[in-house]
Parts: sequence; structure tokens; C-alpha cells
Amino acid sequence: MPGRSSVQIRPRRLPSVDMIRHFIFIAVVLLGFSTHPAIAHGDLHEVIDGVTKAIADTPDNAALFLRRAELYRLHHDWAAAEADYGHAIRLQPELSVVKLGLAQVRLAQGRERAGLQLLDDFLVSTPAHPGARALRADILERRGDWQKADADLAVAVASSPESFYATKRSELLERHGRTDAAVRCLDEASRRHGRVPVLDQRAIAIEERAGHIDGALKRVEDLIAKEPRPDVWLARKAQLLAKSGRMAEAQAAWQEAGAAFAKVPANMRGMAANCKLAAEIRAGLETKNGGGQ
Repeated sequence: MPGRSSVQIRPRRLPSVDMIRHFIFIAVVLLGFSTHPAIAHGDLHEVIDGVTKAIADTPDNAALFLRRAELYRLHHDWAAAEADYGHAIRLQPELSVVKLGLAQVRLAQGRERAGLQLLDDFLVSTPAHPGARALRADILERRGDWQKADADLAVAVASSPESFYATKRSELLERHGRTDAAVRCLDEASRRHGRVPVLDQRAIAIEERAGHIDGALKRVEDLIAKEPRPDVWLARKAQLLAKSGRMAEAQAAWQEAGAAFAKVPANMRGMAANCKLAAEIRAGLETKNGGGQ
């Protein structure tokens, strides 16, 4: 039609759920949200007002502009966030973390190429930043270069004690058929940063999905010996034994799980997780073949 442009506008790619998790995680690290009661209740406006008052008192404080930029970004006020990032970098030109914030704005806007360039620039000056590495890994995997994504996540795991990064790397490796490497990643993270239950659970699940039931059972036996609630892991043992066709052993494990659960204090048995476990144990004991649920 006359008067209309013939240029087609491509829809911008929206950030993935996983990328949004990164945005939130990085903001928590940068802003210390876990210790701020207003943030804990989701009241961004109140916190932004507080930072604005602080800026009025010390208008040459780059850190305050950076903090408010991050808050505006979480509030999806992209223009205000960009303005504050600009103020921060003008006040303190060496503040390279501004590039990370701007990268997240670009990615949230669906401008992936611009976001990737900013991440590349930021990682030149701050190569060990785990959040930036994980963000870039998402983009690289989506673009088909999962091995470079894995290299970024390997740096993130080595740089941070947070189990989030080891879990994320193991998920990527499993998605691309590298089951053994996925399990090694979790084990190495445990050795490097200390044992974390979520990493144990993840490793068991990977072994089970890969059909390595003996490997999963070995891990569960270790947890039965070490964890304060053996009933949980005895039930898991019973499920794995049943899955491998070892029905008599599965039934014995269910009986052990029931005996261990009986030692759980009565005031704790009404909790949702414990009610679910009790139901699984009952089902396992009532099923002749030991299969449970």
C-alpha cells in the first residue's frame, strides 16, 4: 500500500526463563537483596526512593547510580536504567560492571547481538565473573555452539561456590549426551566447594536417567550413611532397586525406610514432604514386588 514502508520488522527474541533466573541471581549478588527487607517483600519503589534520596546527598557517588540502575532494570524501566548506567560510568570510567548491566538490558529487550557484544567486552576485563559467563553460555548454546557454552560454564563453576552454576553446567552436558562429564562436573564442584545436597540429588538423577543404576545406588548408600534422615535415602534406594528388577532387595529397603521413618518426631510427620514420603513407604511395603511409587 502507498505510504507504508516495505521494511519488515523482525520480532525480537525474548529472554528465556533460564536467562531471567540469571538476571535475578546477578542482581541479588550486586545489590545484596537477601539482606534488604524491602526487596524481600518486592517493594522496589521504596528502595528506589531511598537510593534517590542518597544520590541527592552524594550526587558524585557512582555506586549509588549503579545500584539504582540495577533496581530500574529489575523494574523493567529500561530508559531510566540506561540513564543511571551512563551516570555511573561517567563518574567512574573504570566501572566495567556497567557493561554487564547494559548487556542484561539489551537481552531483556530481545537485542541478543548487542547483549552478546557487551558481555564479550565485560568478560575481557572481568574474565572470571560467573554470572556473565553463565549468561553468555545461554546465548552460545542457543546459537548452536554448546562446547563454547560449556567452556564458559566451566569457568563459572570454578569461580563460584554457588551450586547454581554446577547444576547448570551438568544440565547442559546432559542435554548434549555427555552424561559422564555431567556427573564429573557435579563431583568436582563438591570437592572444590564442599558437599551440597542438591548436587548429590542431581548426580543421582543423572545416573538413573542414563541407566547407571549401580552408580546411583552407590551414591545413595553413601548418603544413607552420612545424612541425618536416612529414611529419605532408604526410600530412594528402594525405588532404584525396584527399577533394576531387584524386588526382594527393594522390599527390604522399604522395610528399613519404614523403620527409620518411625523415628521421625511426631510433630514433624505432618509436614507435606514427610506426608508424601510416608505415603511412598506405605505403597512400597504394600506392593508385593517392592516397586512403590
